[in-house]
Amino acid sequence: MELKHGLHLAYCTNIHRGEDWAQTFDSLKTDVLAVRDRVGSGRAYAIGLRLSEVAARELSEPAVLGAFQQWLADENCYVFTINGFPFGNFHGSRVKEQVYVPDWTSPDRLAYTNRLFDLIAALVPEGVEGSVSTLPGSFKEFITDESQERVIRENIWKCAEHIAALS
Repeated sequence: MELKHGLHLAYCTNIHRGEDWAQTFDSLKTDVLAVRDRVGSGRAYAIGLRLSEVAARELSEPAVLGAFQQWLADENCYVFTINGFPFGNFHGSRVKEQVYVPDWTSPDRLAYTNRLFDLIAALVPEGVEGSVSTLPGSFKEFITDESQERVIRENIWKCAEHIAALS
């Protein structure tokens, strides 16, 4: 819910398993609404949405996205941020290095992050600034030469251009 000075008190779904859209949406319908009902006080309730690459791809389907937008309106909820750091499964296994895969040297990371920005642009309410979190380039030990650093810079720049085109 929106607090003073444009701040939002939100429930972030990254604590729940959700490797596909069905699992993610199930946690929204159960866990998120249960918390909202305890603390929401009737005001619109903010959600920090964690989306894996699979879930983001599935949610990008127009019919699925439209149904989710309707659900948000019906439940008096809104998404204002998306957690795009973990690309895939990060529950129940060692994640220290693997959460960085793929990193920004990969076109897969760029495509995933661009898709998340497309989604936040479609989901964020009028007058609310949306955001997407992502990983900071790579895991230090993954970078073995300067050409990888150059690719990271190029891909982050391409993402920035994608964001600018959405504005």
